[in-house]
Amino acid sequence: MRTQLLLALACLLGEGMSYAQTTLYVAPGGVASSPGTSISAPTTLANALATIPAGGTIFLRGGNYSFSASVIIPATNNGTASATKKVYAYNTEVPVIDFSAQAIADANRGVVLDGDYWHFRGVTITGAGDNGMLLAGNNNIIERCIFSKNHDSGLQLSRYVTSNTTIGSWPSNNLILNCEAFDNQDPDNEDADGFAAKLTCGPGNIFRGCISHHNIDDGWDFYAKDETGPIGVVTLENCVAYNNGALSNGSTSGNGDKNGFKLGGSGIAVNHIVRRCVAFNNGKHGFTDNNNPGNIEFSNNTSYNNAQSNFNFREGSTATFRNNLSFNAGASDKSNGTDVSNSNVWWKNRVSTNAGGLVVSSADFVSTSPSVGKNSDGSPNLGNFLALAAGSDLINAGVTANGITYTGSAPDIGARESGSTTNPGTYSLSVTASPSAGGTVSVSPAGNSYTPGTVVTLTAVPASGYTFSGWSGAASGTSTTTTLTMNSNLSVTATFTGSNPGGGGNTLHIEDAATSTGGYCGADGSRQNSYAGADGGYYINLSNSAAKGVNYSINVPSAGTYSFIWRYANGGANVTTTARLLVNGNAVISNVAFPKTSSWTTWTTTGAVTATLAAGTNTVRIETASSGEFANIDWLEVTGNSPAAGTCSSSRIDGFSYKHEAPGTTVEQPASRIYPNPVVNNATISFYNKKETRVALRLFDASGALINNISHQLYPAGQHQVNVDCSRLVKAVYFLRVEREGGSETLRVVKQ
Repeated sequence: MRTQLLLALACLLGEGMSYAQTTLYVAPGGVASSPGTSISAPTTLANALATIPAGGTIFLRGGNYSFSASVIIPATNNGTASATKKVYAYNTEVPVIDFSAQAIADANRGVVLDGDYWHFRGVTITGAGDNGMLLAGNNNIIERCIFSKNHDSGLQLSRYVTSNTTIGSWPSNNLILNCEAFDNQDPDNEDADGFAAKLTCGPGNIFRGCISHHNIDDGWDFYAKDETGPIGVVTLENCVAYNNGALSNGSTSGNGDKNGFKLGGSGIAVNHIVRRCVAFNNGKHGFTDNNNPGNIEFSNNTSYNNAQSNFNFREGSTATFRNNLSFNAGASDKSNGTDVSNSNVWWKNRVSTNAGGLVVSSADFVSTSPSVGKNSDGSPNLGNFLALAAGSDLINAGVTANGITYTGSAPDIGARESGSTTNPGTYSLSVTASPSAGGTVSVSPAGNSYTPGTVVTLTAVPASGYTFSGWSGAASGTSTTTTLTMNSNLSVTATFTGSNPGGGGNTLHIEDAATSTGGYCGADGSRQNSYAGADGGYYINLSNSAAKGVNYSINVPSAGTYSFIWRYANGGANVTTTARLLVNGNAVISNVAFPKTSSWTTWTTTGAVTATLAAGTNTVRIETASSGEFANIDWLEVTGNSPAAGTCSSSRIDGFSYKHEAPGTTVEQPASRIYPNPVVNNATISFYNKKETRVALRLFDASGALINNISHQLYPAGQHQVNVDCSRLVKAVYFLRVEREGGSETLRVVKQ
């Protein structure tokens, strides 16, 4: 009898193990009558969600899944702790669950996940009439998913069943991992956040490695209100919030709050945890307690260039701050709370301040030019943006904090751990003034405890055209290490000699008054002389719209890196301050800074930016990135290996092709382009409509198979930019087709 029981139990366990390994395949063309157990005979998403057992996996094939009603996973449909139910993108394919057919209404969420122990990975959810996903269950993982163009928050953690009135019945212990949310916008332009854990959200929820940008309201919203009481503690780790309060097309609203991270509401205390997060370029505050008086644990975060305060923690806040870094905001920080051991560097009255003497400047960073990409796992990759420069006195200057790991003797200040265990590091010697005549360049690493004989790495910028005395090696773009004896004020001086002394061959100066053979090839605007101080009396006033620019032609003897500086004035109250640099039709820098000047008669120069020019004639264009008034451009200087003015082409200037539609008539038609190309993670498609028309953007592999329907909607007349997530594509050549009434264009895309 015992043997029979054991055999029966073994059979049951065997059946259970086999059942738990079920794999179902779903495709846009799948049919409900198919069980989906074969990749060649896929089923529907609804059928797979209803039939997948605990431990099973649903593979979604790439393509567009169109729904007009919510996809609901009820509280009765659960996995287990040891056997989650999985919904994964198949291989590198991109499944898009599209709810654009839904009416815009509060009840019309996209995916409602009220079940427990589910794992979604690699799925895009777009177009929902309310939230893209309402996450109402427990112990779920949402990984590498994208939430865009929904009509409320992209992903929101709140209850689904209104009879769940206690915090113990609200969604708890969920992990949102390496996800992205952008371009979410509600009809009132005041509620759609990228991510939200608010109103009725339980304890133990974590956002890790997520990116929220260009949402009409906030990047994150943890709002609590009196009617429902406190929500559970939420943890934020390694997350990034930027450009919230405006959509990626540049449109904005006066209604949205526009914060990066909004951490409370209604005077209700909740002790959230925020570690190693970055907020920049948001339309209001970077981080704000939003009237949450709780003891928020706030460790090693960086906030930069937000329109109002980088940190806004008002009176009554009991937050605890460790190792946080603030730089260059529109208004002073409000840092009420506990500043542990004076380990935080604040921004107040437009200067850096710290009771212990630490201050921050742009020299403390490798780069202050925003750059946000993704790693292969979907986590943020900021490149050199806001990374601490070697030698910064912010390295190893922090205090220990819960959950903060570090590599040196102590944590660095800010979100980005440098990895340095010693202070000496790399200094850039910027060579820009009259380079052909020679001169000296100095750096002063003040504030670092260096001693004579310290080994310092010196790097020359630009990276060609110079030889140096005082240390060994040439400025060829590679760092050269030498032992220098520093003097008492810890300064280092290097003397350089131009490679073409007296000839002026390393700098090209292009005036807006130049002829068509002098390098200046025209602009989308007018040449004026109404403001005093313009060099030569004239400047370019660009038209107040996106994608308007100045065109130049530059000839170089060989391919190499060149630096570019513009003279300009930018004195308006509401003018934009960044532009993009295009070389031969490709956008190589998306955010060239043109900081505001005190008036339209106050002229200054931009910081130097570098780009690679090909041997021969290059078309260079500085172009507005968004609609609105922009800087007046005076001149351009190009520095490098013997640049010279090129001949302006009458047939093509920076992506603008000219086609004859009737004898004697030439019509300018901007060509579509994609940049950067090659692409690593994210690319932007730029295209122009002469009139309002429906445009389809489709991505194909080299064999012609459709990979992704990126967009298919009505676009008004004018210039448009659409983001494309290429992070999950394998390295290969792809083709992107821009289809509209009257024809199509095909762009070759290289994934690196």
